[in-house]
Amino acid sequence: MGMGLTTTRTTMARPSRSARILVFIALSVVAALLGSADTSLAQPWRERQGLGARQQGLLGRALAHLKAATPQQSHLFFVGFAGYGGQAVFKREVLAVRELFDGRFGTEGRSIALVNHPSTADQFPLASVGNLDDVLQHVGRLMDVGRDTLFLFLSSHGEPGIVAVEMPGLALPQLRPAQLKRMLDRSGIRKRVIVVSACHSGSFIPALADPNTLVIAASRADRSSFGCEDRRDWTYFGDAYFNKALREKTSFRGAFDRAKQLIAEWEARERLPPSLPQIAGGEALDDLD
Repeated sequence: MGMGLTTTRTTMARPSRSARILVFIALSVVAALLGSADTSLAQPWRERQGLGARQQGLLGRALAHLKAATPQQSHLFFVGFAGYGGQAVFKREVLAVRELFDGRFGTEGRSIALVNHPSTADQFPLASVGNLDDVLQHVGRLMDVGRDTLFLFLSSHGEPGIVAVEMPGLALPQLRPAQLKRMLDRSGIRKRVIVVSACHSGSFIPALADPNTLVIAASRADRSSFGCEDRRDWTYFGDAYFNKALREKTSFRGAFDRAKQLIAEWEARERLPPSLPQIAGGEALDDLD
């Protein structure tokens, strides 16, 4: 007996015109998002590549403008380092201090600023650990190390044993006191004044202070310093020490005493915990008073 075979055909219903339009729109949106993601990833990478390529030229030109020491004269060389690029206050502070030193302490032609901030990425070399090392080694070769003095100013955020080094879009190593000590020793620079304006900056004193190195810190190792809001022109310490005291005095030690007094008054008025600025070393640097 034969079996009759019945064939059943199942068909998928064809989407309506409106459904096809919705699918097309959805696929277009997904494609656009994926394309945008690729672009957003590629753009910062291209910017980082361009920034890195420009740095060698910026640093080279800045170093080329530095003058060597002249015989029979003592010179002050200024190096400024604005480490945290996420806020403009550090940039403003370092550039203002450089201008002050060029005009008041005769460092014009012997001063250099390293700055982390997007607005100055095409104007100043970055404040990176590597650039700072290159600058110190170069300055050491220009100086008469028996006569001349380095004034190094670091302005940034900080943690115990760290000065923050950050530039948006870049991964940069942080600056630590032992590392800075090695750079300075390699440079051959003997007479040094180092001012660190950052939270916990007193933690840099043990590694750096010695009879030939005066170290001034905006706060004790276990304390914060204040005034680092982005809208400000100066941090509390920068304002008190550079913008106030050093416009009245030429003694770096004397200016510290005045700045410490001002900061204590400002912090008390604002009911802030005392930052307790610190000073140490430099006993052999008699010519700084």
